[in-house]
Amino acid sequence: MSGTIMAALIAKARNRVTWHFTSAGATAKETATKFPTPTSRLDRRVFERMLAFGAIEKTPEGLYWLNEARLSDYRKESLARVLGILAIAGFAAAGAMAVGG
Repeated sequence: MSGTIMAALIAKARNRVTWHFTSAGATAKETATKFPTPTSRLDRRVFERMLAFGAIEKTPEGLYWLNEARLSDYRKESLARVLGILAIAGFAAAGAMAVGG
């Protein structure tokens, strides 16, 4: 699967996870909500990465909330990762074209 397609799928999964919290108003510890385990493996992975990064936080009661300040940092970090992958792919393609002539 191309990097561009995968990046788009990940962005959609991130938007679905984010929407769950914003639509429930769970953007502060006081308004935390449940998060059912997603059926999609990609959505689960995105949720777990956001949780590990701190964009989503867990309360002692087992509820979750969206930390919007950390979400902004998470999006920037994700964009940097995608751009890095695309740059590497571009350099590899340019090198292959130069060698293949």
